[in-house]
Amino acid sequence: MPGKTKNQNSKTGLFIGALIFGGLGIFLLFGWVQNLQMAHASKSWPSVQGTVVSSRVVRIQELTDKKKKRPQYSYKPLVKYSYSVEGQGYLSSRISFGDYYTNKRDHARHIVAAYPAGKTVRVYYDPEAPMHSVLERKAGLGNKLHLLLGFLFVLGGFLLLYGFFVKLFRGE
Repeated sequence: MPGKTKNQNSKTGLFIGALIFGGLGIFLLFGWVQNLQMAHASKSWPSVQGTVVSSRVVRIQELTDKKKKRPQYSYKPLVKYSYSVEGQGYLSSRISFGDYYTNKRDHARHIVAAYPAGKTVRVYYDPEAPMHSVLERKAGLGNKLHLLLGFLFVLGGFLLLYGFFVKLFRGE
């Protein structure tokens, strides 16, 4: 049996691309829904006083911009805080659901400035698993990125799937 033709390879590539893009989009949308559910559930979580142990902006080198020949950076606000539930001590760094990295250092600095080391903070914790906690009972900006990217990937998957069916029904 001879090998696949160029058109068969094209159809196969479109179908595989649709599965990959669509699957990644669904995965991102699932993360969005999960963060929203956790933010909603946290509205009924109890709270305790905690203390900010450290607060800083972490710079992460991403890709290198080949045209400008310089590295790209993103910034993550990293706030570590301690708290105690029923005599058991915990250390956490989750600010909100859907924490994220940003390419704007000033935005990360703004978040960190709200939580300086030594500050007393209100910590909301999951009563069934007290090691899970947040400082803000909301879905953060990272959650909106999950939604946007998830939608774009699903849309890309549908467009690739559409291309696959067009080629299939035209007999290409």
